[in-house]
Amino acid sequence: MKTHLYASKNEAIIYEKVIDDKGKTPINKILMGTYVQIIENIGDWYKVNTAGPNGWMHKNDLTEKMGLKVFFLDVGQGDGVLIEIGKLKILVDAGPNNSMYGYLTKWQYSYYIKKGEKIHIDYLIISHFDTDHYKGFIPILKDENFTFGQIIHPGILKFSTKNNPYNSGLGETIVQNNQKFLLKYFDDLLNIQESTPFNRDISNFIEALQTAVVQKIKRCEKGNMMINTTIEGQKFSIEVLAPITEKINQKKAFKYWKDDGQTINGHSLVLKLTFGERTLLLGGDLNTTSQEYLIQKYATNNPFAVDVAKSCHHGSSDFSIDFMQRINPLATVISSGDNEGHSHPRADAIGCAGKYSRNNRPLVYSTELARSTDLKNNKILFGMINLRCNGQDIFMSQMKEVKKSSDLWDSYQVNE
Repeated sequence: MKTHLYASKNEAIIYEKVIDDKGKTPINKILMGTYVQIIENIGDWYKVNTAGPNGWMHKNDLTEKMGLKVFFLDVGQGDGVLIEIGKLKILVDAGPNNSMYGYLTKWQYSYYIKKGEKIHIDYLIISHFDTDHYKGFIPILKDENFTFGQIIHPGILKFSTKNNPYNSGLGETIVQNNQKFLLKYFDDLLNIQESTPFNRDISNFIEALQTAVVQKIKRCEKGNMMINTTIEGQKFSIEVLAPITEKINQKKAFKYWKDDGQTINGHSLVLKLTFGERTLLLGGDLNTTSQEYLIQKYATNNPFAVDVAKSCHHGSSDFSIDFMQRINPLATVISSGDNEGHSHPRADAIGCAGKYSRNNRPLVYSTELARSTDLKNNKILFGMINLRCNGQDIFMSQMKEVKKSSDLWDSYQVNE
């Protein structure tokens, strides 16, 4: 008998009992790809141990293939994404606080800790070095329960403003043909030859990195294929579409835009994930200037068209309509937080996410809107958005505010 399987349908039903070969009294629903431990097998039915109340599932609702699972975590004002596929565990950003760390250690991978086993993160990806994207990695790197394969980053770091000899907080710049370029960037974050101190948060991150068990640290840019493999018989890849470097005096350099903020955001890692026939775009904190720059660089080529996109820069108004039209997704996810001066997500970003979708009924998700408060118990119910994909079908789900295990999820199939 199989020891474990996965839900083959979204919101697959778990029944309290089976009578006359029929499931009776639904007590739980689980998302496609959810792991189930097989306790007992009687005919076409399996007794299972899984998330929420345990019970009986029909064999037609189970499969040996997990598929792709993407968790857009509610990390407040920031980004934090967990990707699971095959045996791979991938983190893309971790927000500004301990939310990602708490989720991984207290929920998602707590069973590893209970068994005394290490949690191995195959790819830890920093879209760019703004604190609302990387600071949450610090407690994860410091925790001895974690080990890491590759740490991927775009290379631009922030220096301390005190006694900074450079002409920007990002390092040395140069003007050539009336255009400004950033010359300073870093590859291996563990072997930095730099006398000027970084700002406090970057220094804390590098200090945490030095204590972690890491196999490889790599800077990525356009043209790098981070992953290109086959999982469960289907293509799985993560392609790096940006940042783009240019040759200045025979050396690589980054275009410098209006200020340090525009520049470090505009050179975020832009990742295109493909599984089977389906695609996902993660664009960090791209802004209008950098999006128009990418349109110019790619010209008639458009690799940005995808099925699902994470909204750039938390639903900021600083976006290019032309770039949105190029993405043209079926669904958009916005990650943002409360009580912040940016007022993310902005009304025009939400409206345009719907307007420039190719879906007849556009889907726009928000971690902030999905969050709610349990007034009875005086606690926050965090607003995670779930994506599940078998290579052909995509389902997007979030928890309902009124929790009933037999009807827990609000789900949509992503289709045109």
